[in-house]
This record gives sequence, structure tokens and C-alpha cells, in this order.
Amino acid sequence: MAKLDVDGISASAIADIESRYNTERDKRLNERPQGEAQFIDLTTSEKFKHLQDDPWVGPDEHTSVPVTINISNPIKYLVVGAGYSGLLFAVRLLDAGAKLEELVIVDSAGGYGGVWYWNRYPGLMCDVESYIYMPLLEETGYMPKHKYSYGPELRGQANRIADQWNLRGRTIFRQQAKQMNWDAGKNEWIVKTQFAGDKQDLDLELHVKYVLLAGGQATRPKIPDVKGFDTFKGHIFHTSRWDYGYTGGSNGEVKPELTKLKDKTVGIIGTGATAVQAIPELAKYAKQLFVVQRTPSSIDVRNQRETDPEEWKKITGKKGWWWDRNVNFAEILHRTQPQPAVNMVSDSWVVGNPSYCTAWGYDSIVTPDQVSEYVERLHVDDIPRAERVRKRVDEIVKDKETAQNLKHWYPTWCKRPCFHDDFLPAFNKANVTLVDTNGHGVDRFTEKGVVVNGVEYELDLLILGTGYKVLGGSTNMSPGFRFGITITGKDSLDMDAAYQEEISTLHGLCRAGFPNLFFAGASQASLTANQIMSMDTFAKHIGYMIMEGQRKAGTAGAIIESTQAAQDDWADQVAAVALGMSGMGGCTPNYLNLEGELDKLLSKGPEVQAKMMRGQVWGRGINHYVGVLDKWRSDGGLRGLDIKAAA
Repeated sequence: MAKLDVDGISASAIADIESRYNTERDKRLNERPQGEAQFIDLTTSEKFKHLQDDPWVGPDEHTSVPVTINISNPIKYLVVGAGYSGLLFAVRLLDAGAKLEELVIVDSAGGYGGVWYWNRYPGLMCDVESYIYMPLLEETGYMPKHKYSYGPELRGQANRIADQWNLRGRTIFRQQAKQMNWDAGKNEWIVKTQFAGDKQDLDLELHVKYVLLAGGQATRPKIPDVKGFDTFKGHIFHTSRWDYGYTGGSNGEVKPELTKLKDKTVGIIGTGATAVQAIPELAKYAKQLFVVQRTPSSIDVRNQRETDPEEWKKITGKKGWWWDRNVNFAEILHRTQPQPAVNMVSDSWVVGNPSYCTAWGYDSIVTPDQVSEYVERLHVDDIPRAERVRKRVDEIVKDKETAQNLKHWYPTWCKRPCFHDDFLPAFNKANVTLVDTNGHGVDRFTEKGVVVNGVEYELDLLILGTGYKVLGGSTNMSPGFRFGITITGKDSLDMDAAYQEEISTLHGLCRAGFPNLFFAGASQASLTANQIMSMDTFAKHIGYMIMEGQRKAGTAGAIIESTQAAQDDWADQVAAVALGMSGMGGCTPNYLNLEGELDKLLSKGPEVQAKMMRGQVWGRGINHYVGVLDKWRSDGGLRGLDIKAAA
């Protein structure tokens, strides 16, 4: 593809690198052609559902509704999700004018935090700067201890938000929303929840005026669908359900001491964003650690450090600093022109990483005749970074074969880049062995362990760092599917079926046929490397829609629904900026391209391609999306919303 020289790398060398990229991608596609079907979603699996049991709550905790909530009366606002997204949806709704006593939050977990509630593995930290990642920092006045906060502190911020906004008495834990039906006679949603535990007769039925689905993108753990998985007789758990009873240590520690592993042979499957953080800690304690890898991650410098209080004063000295810092980060990441004079975050996300923009949107118009040149430029601009990261592996890892196998051979944007200072050095330890599967993955499981490349590795403990079911998959991008809820709207309209026919929303946040229902966007909305900026954007906009809709209707019981005409216009706008994500075609399998299924869909011809372009993530990045929403609000009139006073 590339015909250009860059930074001393010849065009022929670049061509060789890209040829290697294609070879490695095709190998993985051929070895695992099933796409997303190669994984089992634990939230829908009866056979393996025990692997997603909540280890952080006792059997008798949260078995009753808080006395401060009367579910015999209709609930005005129901927020589904108590993680960072759900907390933002609740707080921004209150900011917009809702009353606390009208609000209820429900979550299947036993506490606040979402992904930070479930994930408590050793070494856990946010991979985006905590100063822009942790929500409501400005409002809570909290100073993170490190540039990249560790798990207990991230969970602590969720609890801090709940306490500051008095949300504890308005939250029902351990209830999973399973079914929603619109009652046209009463103009309300009937929401049925299921108790997330072994006790019977604790399911609930809630009658709700407005429902806000506020779950994040990484709450449904998945495991490999490989022969013999259920025959393994050793200990096993997913990284999001860490068993400290087996490993030693505790979930409240930043760097727990896993002393019970000193006589254990441990295997971990995966070298993605989670495993990269956990492996250095396992390496400290396990008698032997086998790291099973299918596709290596790109591992750049993290440069973790404690927060300097004096620097913090400068960062937080101006009102609105949190949002301004996020905007600055996004301007650089999405290549807004002109680029800002100051790089506030100045880490490996936004220094020497010019092409990642195509993963979540390039902030400029790309026309069809420019696509080839645009994609070539992405590849060429990424080569220096990729070569530097690969060279870093050689500089750190002593064993040459191991070093070669730890190098990523794909453009940076094809998998979420990783950043860590201790991951690569872990492979210099005598007790750590990389088991590279050459793109194939595990052959099979046995009673004693795993078989890779025909060799059996006997294990006492198997840890699944195999990630999550993200977005919704090629078969269905429905919010109902993503949240695990069967949603039936007006005239018995099934949400999953509606999305299979066509992705159609207003701003990615609501859909005709489903009145008074709002959701955290994916399709037709904007996502970015820092998802909290996206979630805060959604939360503010939805809060405005609801409260302004009530004011326009002259009643607190307004029925708010987007129109099909407005959705068609929005889909046209999404398609008009879609080519900014053209670089995602041809990537190695990953969750962003639905494990390779994206390319299969793109190969089905112009009609399918056009449909995909109308339903994808906003292609010009988060700041541009925010600007479009800001203009919509400033124009007034709630254009595209059909608003009626309830009868």
C-alpha cells in the first residue's frame, strides 16, 4: 500500500511491514473463522454461568429493597447501571432538575463501580490518565493519588459520588433488569428484574415513567469456546471474578501479595489490556506462570507516577478544568486541526500516536475519492510508532524468541494499545514462560490443563483474561441485546428485531417506537479512548432532552419519543462522516472489528456497506459530536422529538 518514505524507513521496508501485517491477520482469520462465535458469553450461558457469580457480596446482602424506596408506587426515573456511566446519568439528571426522591438506580452488582466493581485483579489500573478518566473529579474535589489510578481508588470514586449525591438510599443492588414492556394504557414501562443470587422469590416488577440504560462496554465476561473446557479439574476463574481465597491477598490492596501461589503452576489465557496488568503481579508469586497468547498487544511506556500536589493545583486552577482537559486530549487523539499548542495529558496516548484516530473517528471530512490516500497516510504515519514499540521489546526482553513473539504486527488502532512498565520485564523471570499459539489459540483443554501446539501444559490454576462481549456484535447492536434485556415497545415492537432490520436513532440515544427510553450510545453516537467523556456527554444530553421535553409539554408526565424522519436525517449525518473510520478495514481480529466479522460484512457489496455506514459510531470523533449536540440544543425546539402530554 505505502509508497512513501518516513523517518528514515524506506517505502520498501514499509511494504514489507504491511505484508507481515496482512500475513498475521489472515492467519488469525483462517485459524478462527467463527468470529465472535468462538467465545461464550457468560451472561447467557447456563453451563458456565457460575464463572460470573459475584464474589464480592455475601448471600444475604442486598436481598431487600431499601426502605427509602417504595416500589409499590410508580418510579419516575429508573437508571439501569450503577457504574461510572449510571452514576453520571443519575447526577446529570439531578443537575437538569430531577428530584432525588423520583430517581431509582438498579444494578446486578452488589455495589457501585460497574467494571471497577467487578474487576479487582492484582495490578488493576485505568489505562487513561485518571485526571480525565475519573468522573466528577471537579465536583467531588478529589485528587487521585497517581496519574493512572489503581482499582481500589477507582472503586472509591464511585462510592464517593454515591455518597455526595445521596444515591445509596435510591439504589437497588443485585437486581438484573431482564424484561421491559411499554404499557400504552398507563404510558409507563413495566420493568421486570431478576435477583442476582441463589435465593428465590426476590425478583421485582417496577412501573417506570422514564428508563435510562446506562451500562458501560465491558460488563459481559466471555470465555473461549474450546473443546474440553468443562473437563479441566484444576481451579479456574475469569479475571473479572478474581479468587483471592485461592491466590492470597485481598481485593482492597493496590498490589496484593499472592502468597498462596508460591507452590502453584498457573496459566493465564490472554495478553490484552487486563492480562498486561495482572501478569507482572502473578510473576512475582507463582511457582511457574504460563502466559498463553494468541495475538500480542502493543506495549508502550506507562511512566506511572504519584500526583504532585503542586502540579495538581495548576491543573485544577480554572473552573471547568476537567472538561477542558478532556477536550484537549480528544483534539490531539482525533487530530483536530489546528492541533492545540499545549498537550495537557502528554502521555503515550497523545504523543507519537498520530493514527489511532481512525479507531474512533478522524476529525476532518474524508470523501470517497480520498479514502485510499487517507488510509495510506494512516499506515505510513503509524510505522515509526510501531517500530519504536517493537524495538522496545528487543531492548527489554532478553530471550530473542520470546521477544519476537511479543511483538505486535498490526497497525496501532487495530487493537486497544497497552501501556505498562513491568509487563515486558516479567518475561525475564525464570518462572515465566510465554506460550505463543501463533494466532491459533488453545487447541483444547484437558483434565490437567491446556494443550497448545500439541503440547499439554499441566496447571493448578487457570485464569481467563479473555475479555468481554463488547458493543453487541455483528448480529445485533440493539441496546436491549447489549444490556441483556428483552425490550418491547409500542405496538409490540421488539427492540432486537428492530435493530436487526435497521440501526436507527436520534443522536444514538433514543429510538422511535420506544417512548421515554434513553440509552448510552454506541451505534450512531461517539465513543473515544476515554469512554467517560462519552458517557458524560450522553448523560448531559439525555438529561436535557427529558427535562426540556417536560417543560415543553407543560407537564412532568411528558411522553418523549424521537421521530422516524429525524432518525433518517441523523443516519444521513452519520454516513456523511463515516469514512473517518476507514482504517478499521483489514484489521487483525479484535473486539473493535467484531473479531474480523466487520470485513466479512464489508465484502457483501454496496448496499450492506451503505447500511453499515448509516449505523456506525460517529466518524469525526467526540469533540465534533459534542459540537453537533451543542448546536441542536442551542437551536431550541427539541427538533426531532415528538413530545406529548400524558393522557
